[in-house]
Amino acid sequence: MKKSEWIPTVCYQCKAECSIIARVEDGKLKEIRGNPKARGKACVKGMAGVSSEYSSDRLTYPMKRLGERGEGKFERISWDEAIDIIFQKLKDLKDRGDAHKLTANFFPHSITDLKWRFLNAYGGFINTALPHCDSAKILAFIKTMGGVPCHHIPPAWFTVPKGGIMILAGRHAFGGLEDAAVPKDILDAKARGAKLVVIDPIFTPEAAKADQWIPIKPSGDTAFFVGMIQHIIAKDLYDKDFAENWIREGDFEKLREYVADKTPEKMSAICDVPVETIKQFAEECAKAPSAGVDSFKGVMLGNALDFSHAWCLFLAITGNIDNPGGQPLPDLVSLSPVEPEPAGPDLHELGWHRTGPDKDKFEKYSFIMEPTWYEAQAIKNGGLKVLITAESNPALTEMGQVSWQEAVCEKDESGEYNLELLVSFEIMMSETAKFADLVLPDKSYFERWELLYMPWWYNFGHGVVLRQPVVEPPGECRHSNEIFIELGKRLVPEYFQFEDDLAYYDIQLAGLGLSVKKLQEIGGLWSPGTMGFRKYEKAGGFGTPSQKVHLYWEDLEESPWNQAFPRVELAPEYRVNVDQYPFILISYRTIYHSGSGQWTHNNPQLRDKVSGFYENPLMVNPATATDLGISQGDTVTVESPCGSVQVMVTLSEGIRPDCVGLGHGFGSTVGRVATTGQGVSNNYLIPDAGSTLDWQDLIGGESHVSTRVRIMK
Repeated sequence: MKKSEWIPTVCYQCKAECSIIARVEDGKLKEIRGNPKARGKACVKGMAGVSSEYSSDRLTYPMKRLGERGEGKFERISWDEAIDIIFQKLKDLKDRGDAHKLTANFFPHSITDLKWRFLNAYGGFINTALPHCDSAKILAFIKTMGGVPCHHIPPAWFTVPKGGIMILAGRHAFGGLEDAAVPKDILDAKARGAKLVVIDPIFTPEAAKADQWIPIKPSGDTAFFVGMIQHIIAKDLYDKDFAENWIREGDFEKLREYVADKTPEKMSAICDVPVETIKQFAEECAKAPSAGVDSFKGVMLGNALDFSHAWCLFLAITGNIDNPGGQPLPDLVSLSPVEPEPAGPDLHELGWHRTGPDKDKFEKYSFIMEPTWYEAQAIKNGGLKVLITAESNPALTEMGQVSWQEAVCEKDESGEYNLELLVSFEIMMSETAKFADLVLPDKSYFERWELLYMPWWYNFGHGVVLRQPVVEPPGECRHSNEIFIELGKRLVPEYFQFEDDLAYYDIQLAGLGLSVKKLQEIGGLWSPGTMGFRKYEKAGGFGTPSQKVHLYWEDLEESPWNQAFPRVELAPEYRVNVDQYPFILISYRTIYHSGSGQWTHNNPQLRDKVSGFYENPLMVNPATATDLGISQGDTVTVESPCGSVQVMVTLSEGIRPDCVGLGHGFGSTVGRVATTGQGVSNNYLIPDAGSTLDWQDLIGGESHVSTRVRIMK
């Protein structure tokens, strides 16, 4: 009789990292379900994890590049040789005073992550894909409220009261899933009398379930929210108690003056939403028991910091900060420090932006990580010398991906690469791995240990959650954290006195009276059991200098442009080349795919023709197609100022006639499954963000991911 057991762990088919249980029979992974102790949900990506685990494309031994970068030629080497190569390069970099020119491109899915500790101790930087969707928004909350917000579906939809309003602004909460329980939470809230409103140029699956769909003009979100703010203040509908007690003195009057001429009539002309819709919705939100806005993890459409600022202003004047159904703030759980704690390098003094020719434009940049989209420029500027990627794929998923690929191949006058070392940890080959000097076989999320602690996640009430191995890894696979520990012991041993990753986690858990073993015994999840609201009342205020909400950002009155209050005009990328490139390209997400790498690119269940997302056609409105003389299934050329692709057309009434849509993150050229599925990468059409800095929200680090295009049959 076969031995069968269910083991709790954590999914990693996307960045949501939902708690799951895995059924294992005689050492083989057979089935995945949502963990019933953590609301019991798993999405199609999560359930398809079995196929990723046993893919025939799994890497099983370290490899070193042969020939030129990008040729994809490698030879097998030992782990000792691979680690020695990395050690010698990092030692040399540090010895010459350039430790800050190392960065690791990975998603910091836990602030306990050992890669993060190594970088802080060594003096390098973390680099992620956050600028696609979150960094400007997070910065807006930091500047307004003094702390990082709960994101990854920020409003606690399961707390929305009857009559509350749920607003999804450019957010594909069902498709670009960041927590498998979210769709049920939203639909449950609707069932008890809450209202769902979707603001999006595309009729998304969320819009199909919504009470109201507002097909806004791309980048019109700021004007839409500012128009609502003006109407709420003019009609005296704002939350007077919150404004009097929790908004910094003088800020509300400045806001009233700022929006005085930004009437719904004027804002309607910018965002292309009817005046009465703006007014009616503003009044509904002001009178509702709660109004929550979610635009985190949405692929942005320009002027992200301005929109995020307007979003924060809206929440403040309606009193929807840290309340049920509004914007919750994190409830932190204290983990024990692992002494000594490395402080990390000074981003403002040593970061890429601070040393390159664009440093003046980035004077006010204040986020905590270097943006991925600036990697190509950093290589050209000499600010990036060693790049280590793990669980990411910048050669495919970054805007201006061609510029990235060209940058990593650039050589100096002596014929040496400007980027001196590129290391890629992978479970399967990827576009990034093709350009790497070393490709190292990582353990999958079913084969490794990790203590996950991110108090600003949607499931922040969990406290901590344990990812634990459920099966043995194939071949010589080693988790990237194990390698960073070994490098840490050799390069910065004073910060790596613990034996291994489990010993590290035990130290952190000690403050909660826990250990890895105890956490396993209680099912891998520990939570304080409560979320808590209006925590600022007990804490004596917010984390800002005044302990009040800051509506006006006086430090941004100037460089690089005045953003003390949000600019309402459309983002620059939508106001140029209008006659030559009449359509706006919109990137969207799908439930079947995560743009980070081969986990979903190369999964046969998720790329299946019938039940998955096999093709990535260009979504076109039928009226537009008629004008252009194109039909369903035609192949067209889509051209932007920086590139072109050929793609099949699908017609849909669910997109504005002035827009066309492509799913983000497709076009993989590596992997047996990925290369059989049709689809193109939208990044060929999007300029290298480092070369279009006047179009960027430089202060928030956000990079645009849409542009103007034309279509030719």
